[in-house]
Amino acid sequence: GRPWVTHEWLFELVLNGLIDRTLLAREARKVGFQVSTDEVMARFVNDGVILLSLGVGAPPMLPQGEIPVSFSDKDGTFNKDLAERYIQNGLRRSVGEFAEAQVDEYLAAKMRELVASTVNVSEAEVWDDYVRENDTAEIKYVRFTPAYYGKEKTKAADPELEKWMAENDERLTAEYEANKHRYTNLEKQVRARHVLLKAGSYASEEQKAEAKKKAEALLARVKAGESVADLAREYSGDPITAENGGDIGFLKKGVMSESFDEALFSMEVGQVSEVVETPFGFHIIEVVAIREGDVPLDEAKREIAEDLYRADWLDSRARGAAAEALALWKKTDDDGLSTKLEATAARTGESALTPTLEETAEFGRADTPVPGLSTAVLIDAVFALEGDSTFPDAPVKMGREWVIFRLLKRTRPDEAAFTESMKATTRDVLESLKQQETVDLYIQRLRSQAEADNA
Repeated sequence: GRPWVTHEWLFELVLNGLIDRTLLAREARKVGFQVSTDEVMARFVNDGVILLSLGVGAPPMLPQGEIPVSFSDKDGTFNKDLAERYIQNGLRRSVGEFAEAQVDEYLAAKMRELVASTVNVSEAEVWDDYVRENDTAEIKYVRFTPAYYGKEKTKAADPELEKWMAENDERLTAEYEANKHRYTNLEKQVRARHVLLKAGSYASEEQKAEAKKKAEALLARVKAGESVADLAREYSGDPITAENGGDIGFLKKGVMSESFDEALFSMEVGQVSEVVETPFGFHIIEVVAIREGDVPLDEAKREIAEDLYRADWLDSRARGAAAEALALWKKTDDDGLSTKLEATAARTGESALTPTLEETAEFGRADTPVPGLSTAVLIDAVFALEGDSTFPDAPVKMGREWVIFRLLKRTRPDEAAFTESMKATTRDVLESLKQQETVDLYIQRLRSQAEADNA
């Protein structure tokens, strides 16, 4: 009845449960555990319980473990015929097969209990867990994204790029080997620039006519000698490629819309198309290069170098901007920093990537205070501040971004409030989680060994 449950997914959980059960039962027999079919059937009859294992990681809402069943008449007497019909028709097993399977379930359960019993939770672990839940902070922060500075970076001059390539030859070679498939046995690919005058499916006929008129005017300027790259930087409605002179990179057929492909693959290097209409608007397209088959090694490495060099430059620019802003923040206040950020945005243009001063809600060590980012490194930096420190020593690298912050509030765990009752509750929860993790790891080792043994 749950739409997220698929037969394939459920089948895999059940299959993994059977494998885990068999491996655990085998280990249980090795250490001397024994259970007879008479014992498991007696519990089935007297207690109305069936044991069921699902694979590691099964959601808690699915039934497993001890599952209650009832095969009693109105007077409470066990109805053997009803139980047999359930086993044979509901479970599609003979009574003997069911009994043997329940023996393995009981042995597997004993083995899980044995492995779980090896778990100990120390006083230090209990306190650390309490700290994780009760040590909180609030910060103000600014994110500096390398892509934001793309408009500032033009294509590297040849001597500059060649110097970088010489200094990073090992890195280039490793990158080429990792991406060799992008440069060998290629079907025809065309590298293009474009200028887009946006007029998507949402546009009215008047808006489309206006966009087409603007595109035709730009095309006239290209024919008069202006470059597609310069016009793309100033007028293109494609923000991702505009900053790089409209360069889309190498494309194979089928990536772009049919009308775009038709124009692109009908031209030679250096040719410029007439105005092309697509579902996104009106384009002017220039063919920059064509390749097919194997790309020469030097050419492939140079293409990789252009991307890596640009990425390094943008990363360095973002880090430098973050360091400069952090130094200013330490000397002034939030208003001083905001004024600086607003002045930068006014000069370079605002976008979704513009560095702005933001504030978090109260968060703990296990939370995600900055939306859309894995913030473990930031959290470590915040909670590593000592004494009266409110700023980090340097910007913090989070994925591809650089982040600076100021600590607004820190609430440290109160040892006096950590009562014996709270200690006991924390220990119980921690012990349960640790036991489950230990059993899961033990089962994974059994599976790995069985696979290695081809068993």
